[in-house]
Amino acid sequence: MAADPPRPDPRVIVAYLDDVDLELDAARRLVDPPNRFAAFHLQQAAEKLVKAVRLSLGLRVTADHDIALLVAELPPDNPWRAKLGVLEPLSSYATAYRYPSPMGKRKGGPTAEEALVWIKTIAGLSAEVRVMFATAAS
Repeated sequence: MAADPPRPDPRVIVAYLDDVDLELDAARRLVDPPNRFAAFHLQQAAEKLVKAVRLSLGLRVTADHDIALLVAELPPDNPWRAKLGVLEPLSSYATAYRYPSPMGKRKGGPTAEEALVWIKTIAGLSAEVRVMFATAAS
């Protein structure tokens, strides 16, 4: 018989989810006027959300920033694998808009519309995780 995964500390999961909210707040503040650094906060919000889900499932949190890799380690039959898979394109946001190219050029970042769609997507998933986690904890 397989052992149950270790029970996560609820305070850590809630802290990750609270940080998701803070990252989304930072991204929102950088949408209008558009600022390319909103992209980094979107990536951070997505990464922290995935890590909260991993913890809630008894998986370890790693220092990896690759959302696709973090999601791929979720159990294949777990519905969160597909739900969080939509966030995989945000992995590139960790660095794509933060640094100048070797020629000193900078990418402009996502449009305000794109950023707002990501904010809405991540916020909706985060709310769903909070409900799932609260239900599982009770």
